[in-house]
Amino acid sequence: MDSRPALRVGFIGLGDIGAPMAMRLHEVGLAPVVWNRSPARSAPFAERGVPVAASAADLAERCDIVCLCLLSAEAVEDVVFGTAGIVKAGAAPRLVIDHSTISPDQTRAFADRLQAAIGTAWLDAPVSGGPAGARAGTLAVMVGGRQADFDLAAPVIQSFANRVTLMGDLGAGQLAKACNQIIGFITTAAIAEAFCTAKAAGVAPALLAEALAGGFADSTILREFRRATAANEAGGLKGLIEAYMDLGNGHVRSDYAGKIGILHKDIAIAAAIARGHGTPIPLLHQVETMGRILHYQQHPGDGGSTLES
Repeated sequence: MDSRPALRVGFIGLGDIGAPMAMRLHEVGLAPVVWNRSPARSAPFAERGVPVAASAADLAERCDIVCLCLLSAEAVEDVVFGTAGIVKAGAAPRLVIDHSTISPDQTRAFADRLQAAIGTAWLDAPVSGGPAGARAGTLAVMVGGRQADFDLAAPVIQSFANRVTLMGDLGAGQLAKACNQIIGFITTAAIAEAFCTAKAAGVAPALLAEALAGGFADSTILREFRRATAANEAGGLKGLIEAYMDLGNGHVRSDYAGKIGILHKDIAIAAAIARGHGTPIPLLHQVETMGRILHYQQHPGDGGSTLES
């Protein structure tokens, strides 16, 4: 019988993906403490009896492991190093697991800074699979960091993932996520191009998507398109594919103005990695151009995301 005390787990960042990840922790009995910068996001957890911390520092003081799932490097820095951040906790947690998508360089800088400040270790562990994967516990998680920290984190991550891979040292998880995004963004644009071709020739895109099921051209993105089509849903990957199709026919969808900032953030991360290693990425640059046309049409500011990686 294992007499070791159970790890106390905290989760910060209750967005579209973070909330179901944190709820999985609750459902499997890991008894998390949660906190979100926008307090309203914590309400569903409080209603279920999940403890809600007063701040990131308060949460960190009560936990051995703190999970983050935030939109940007700026948000991560604020939550970890801000005036009520993790570094201000009276008792330091053993480990921070960052599920956000940021650059490898930012990951390593934050990890070094946190280690120097309070001695807490860091894993970068970005996820892929979207809200549906988080709810089902089937996310893919790509991890960078030390083996000992990975072993400590494994039971936590496995509560919302069915594939967890240690890719290498700190930053390697973010590198893998950048490659994931290259494939995902290009695949989405390729599907839209194929659908445009089919539609122009008189074949319905939904019928083509069904015909391709199980073949070499099938993908998770096509499966999501089929699911969303059957459910008569708008937005998400299905909506982006349709927006790309409209763009291919010369129509710029104004409803996407200012709403796909995450595409540009993630492309910028991947492009910086590629430039640093002398790798050409012409297909990704084309997708970036398409996204910019949609995102900045009549809306020069940066907004939220309709994409879930």
